Amino acid sequence: MTDWNLSQPEKKLLTCLLLFYREVGPAATPGLRGLDDEAGLAAHELDDAVRRLRTKGLIEFWELSPAIRLTREGLLLAQHIHGNEGR
Repeated sequence: MTDWNLSQPEKKLLTCLLLFYREVGPAATPGLRGLDDEAGLAAHELDDAVRRLRTKGLIEFWELSPAIRLTREGLLLAQHIHGNEGR
């Protein structure tokens, strides 16, 4: 797996999105409002993590809602990170 050099907030957000994906399915597209609490991030950390993950192509972003969703690459990386937690 590629070393994406992710920050801790980016990893937290990917893990949070993975949990949404597992609960809702591939169409899971949570809105940004309240996602900072869900992911355990401050609002500025969420904004920065969204910007960075979007730039890396790991999430898709819808400005109208605003909402985000994992890309295929983001899903694979989130599963890898989640699988390595606690090791």
